Amino acid sequence: MPLDNISELRRRVPGGKYALARAVAERARQLQSGATPLVEVRIPNPLTVAIEEIVAGKVTFFIDHKDEVKVTEVPKTAPADAVDASADGLL
Repeated sequence: MPLDNISELRRRVPGGKYALARAVAERARQLQSGATPLVEVRIPNPLTVAIEEIVAGKVTFFIDHKDEVKVTEVPKTAPADAVDASADGLL
């Protein structure tokens, strides 16, 4: 993975490397369960697809008060670099 992808991942998922790992893992689980990939990649590995979706800004991540990670698609009308965050512990 190019270094620019790593810096972009950290920018898109604030909260440190553990929050990033949880966000990527949750999206990869969704892809393994049958979710439609939002980007095209050379290697159809769920982990690779999840990382590329984050870099492209196609998904947002939330951590609720129960410490559960929720991954949602960014609406088509939202700008590609939109990241949803609020003060109640969201990633």
